[in-house]
Formats: sequence, C-alpha cells, structure tokens
Amino acid sequence: MECRLCLGSAPAESSVSIFGGPHPEHLEQRIRTCCQIQVKRGDGLPDRVCLSCKTNLELLISFRKACFRNNESSRLRSGDCLKIKTEEVLLEDLIWNDEPSQSTIHRKTSEICLKPFPIESELILHKTSLPGVKLFQCDICLKSFIRKNTLMIHLKSHTGEKPYKCKICLKSFPQKSHLVSHEKLHTGIKPHKCDICLKLFVYKNKLVRHLITHTGEKPYKCEICLKSFTQKSNLDKHKILHTGIKPHKCEICLKSFTQKSSLETHKHLHTGIKPHKCEICLKSFTIKSHLVTHEKLHTGIKPHKCEICLKSFTLKCHLKRHEKYHSGIKPHKCEICLKSFTLKSHLKRHKKYHSGIKPHKCEICLKSFTLKSHLKRHKNLHTGIKNTQM
Repeated sequence: MECRLCLGSAPAESSVSIFGGPHPEHLEQRIRTCCQIQVKRGDGLPDRVCLSCKTNLELLISFRKACFRNNESSRLRSGDCLKIKTEEVLLEDLIWNDEPSQSTIHRKTSEICLKPFPIESELILHKTSLPGVKLFQCDICLKSFIRKNTLMIHLKSHTGEKPYKCKICLKSFPQKSHLVSHEKLHTGIKPHKCDICLKLFVYKNKLVRHLITHTGEKPYKCEICLKSFTQKSNLDKHKILHTGIKPHKCEICLKSFTQKSSLETHKHLHTGIKPHKCEICLKSFTIKSHLVTHEKLHTGIKPHKCEICLKSFTLKCHLKRHEKYHSGIKPHKCEICLKSFTLKSHLKRHKKYHSGIKPHKCEICLKSFTLKSHLKRHKNLHTGIKNTQM
C-alpha cells in the first residue's frame, strides 16, 4: 500500500484508509485543512496514509489546538476580549467539533493517542512506540529509523568512522554492538551446537545457516551459469565473477581480485603469516578454508568412493583427481620436453627440474634438492629411517 502523503510503502495493517473508518470525515477534512491538499474519493491517487503520516497529522492538529488555547488565555489575561479571526474559528470547529466518543478514542489508543504531552522528549518517545512509525531519515540513503540514536549510528557507515576498537586484535567497528558480537570470537566459547554433526558455533545465525548444508537445499541460483548456493551472500559474491571486474589489487605483486577478502588472504602469502593452526598436529595454514579441509583428514572418515576401483577418499577433490588417472587423459604438456601429465600440479613440479634450481638443502651434508619431498626422503638416510615410498 502506498501512502498518499509520503508515498512510502506500508502493509495494509500499518496504514489507514482516508475515506473509511467510523469517522472518515475527520481524516479527509484534516488533510485538506492542515496540508492544503485536495483529497477526493475515486481520484485515482492513493487512498491510504501510513501510521507515521497519520501520527504527524494528529500532532499538527494537537499543536494548533494548543496554540488556539494559549492565544485565548493570553487575550483574557491582557483584558483583550476581541474574538479570534473567523477563519481560525472555522478551522477549530472543523477539526474538533463532532469528535469521536471517548470509547472510540480508548479503542484507538493502541495505535495512536491524541493526548498532548508536556515535554518534547515524552512526545518523541510516544511516537516511536507506535508500530511502523519511522520518524528519522538518513539524508544520504533515505533509509528511515524508529529512533534517533539508531540513525546516528547508521550515519557512521557513510563517514567510514569506526570508533569501537577490539583490545585483543585491534579491529575497529562502527557500532558498539558489532564490537560486542566480535569479542565473542576471542572467548572461544561456542554455545550453539548442530544436532546432526555436533559442530559448534559462536553465533546462532551461523548455526542456522549451517543447517541448510545438511538438507542439501540450495535455493539461490545464478541466472547466468545456473549454479546454486545455500546462502544469498554467496550468490552475490559469485555474480561478481561473471562481470570480470577485479577492483582489489595487491600493492606488492599487482595481482587483482574480485573480492576484498580474497586480497586480504593473498597478502598472507607475502608476509608468511599462517594464522590458522590445526589443534591436533599444529600444522598452520594461510587460509582458514584450508585448515577446515585439513581437519577432515584427522577424522579418518572417507565418504567419497571411486566407482571404478572402489578406493575411498576423505575429500571430494581427491576423488576427482584420482578419477583422472582412470581416464588416461594427460592434458598438461611440458613445452620443453613434451612430456604429458594428468594433473597440472605434476606439470608444475616437473618444470622445476628444467630450471635447475635446487632450493631445498640438507643441513647435515649440504646436498640440495629440487623438491622438498626429496629432501625429506634424503634426511631419512641420516636418521636411519627406511623409506617406505620409492
């Protein structure tokens, strides 16, 4: 439903008809008188007003009534018995004559109250308690808010101001509630548990989002490639890939990324920082998703089985890589010796032999190796451990 006065949208239950109700003449005539707007039934324009505009209209009427009373009182005190101007009397009669009965007013107090308030703060508090009333609007994005302090907090999102800083990791936030929510991460407490896989979560909304993965439901589909996602945020991120735009550039190697989070993760490669550590084997990872994948190896569960040789794998990506060996296809060819490989990673490793670079050196005998795995196997000769793999 569109409001006749502010053109804002509101559900039917949060708006009132200009021409309906037990006293339709009041709302129709008050709009004409106070707003100087001609309102006619069947004129093809919106015939409803939202509760916010209705509230403002009633406040205007209440204010005018107080002005008339105070003006009369002043005249009586000063001894001036001149009557008020004719148009003012007519306006007063139009607005306040034939008022609804007290019982009708009592029934409407849950939505709107015509009672005047002695101070402005009480009036504002009363208005904000009404359902659907949003009196405070952002001048930048035109978003409306119920309370003024909420608007003030919102304005910080446009200025980029982040006054609330975490004492542990020094990360800043525009709102105090965001900081309080963030600080829960540092406590390590995860009170929300998935009843299916027993995985724990810090936030309840993360648990709710996780539960969708067990149902297999992916309601958000990309219109371009038809790929589906469990969350709308993931779909929005995916759509950026189709644009080809990569606005986030690394200042060190000038590599560009579609998402800012991908750039931040990439920067760890230059710093060597690996903040995500496995609690079982203490192995560290640059990217959190790599740690999550690694932790599955410790479970011993291998749900992904090859249909040809029945070999099982912990990760689906390992199964897909294994299936390429059965196909016999070797699409990755070395440009120097023309040798072909099933996996691109094997070709990349092979090219190191042609470079002649041997960066991995034994600390005992100073012998160098092209691959780190070869150095590790060589060290077993010094320790007396027999190699199990050839």
